[in-house]
Amino acid sequence: MEKLSPFVVGDGEKCIGCKACEVACHASHNVKGITAGNIDTPVFPKLFVTRVEEVTMPVQCHHCEDAPCAQACLEKAIYFAGDKVLIHTEKCKGCKDCLVACPFGAVELVPQFVNGREVIQENLGKPLLYGNKCDLCHTRPNGPICVEICPEQALRLVEPHKEKKEKNKKAVATIVGMFKK
Repeated sequence: MEKLSPFVVGDGEKCIGCKACEVACHASHNVKGITAGNIDTPVFPKLFVTRVEEVTMPVQCHHCEDAPCAQACLEKAIYFAGDKVLIHTEKCKGCKDCLVACPFGAVELVPQFVNGREVIQENLGKPLLYGNKCDLCHTRPNGPICVEICPEQALRLVEPHKEKKEKNKKAVATIVGMFKK
């Protein structure tokens, strides 16, 4: 059986809406050699702290096994790299098909910046946009920075195979306990 893709999930009971995960995400992916307090571009995290009624929690890519965003991408800019769904930003044409296809609203188009300056398309006079979404900090040895930085531990990395094995062990223990009575 193929390994299922991991993803980060938020706990609405624990999240306080501080957005530390958003700032850490942006800094981890875009800021080299300066502190988060000195960011010279708009903050474009790869997750979105969202408030609905009385619950606040981050929403981000679930790295779906069928990846509707990748299936919708005519440029083939969205692809699987092992068990992660990633975007080749240089291939992205900003068509918005991935935004429409994503069931979680986890993809957005953001303007490209080079050396702190927004890239403008000369022929259109508009910013050059590309798809942006969670990549599980795939280049970071310690995994997703949002999970690490959350002051309330409201985020966790879900690894489906490991979780299934743990649930199976608990089920066996429960069943064995029932027969011992």
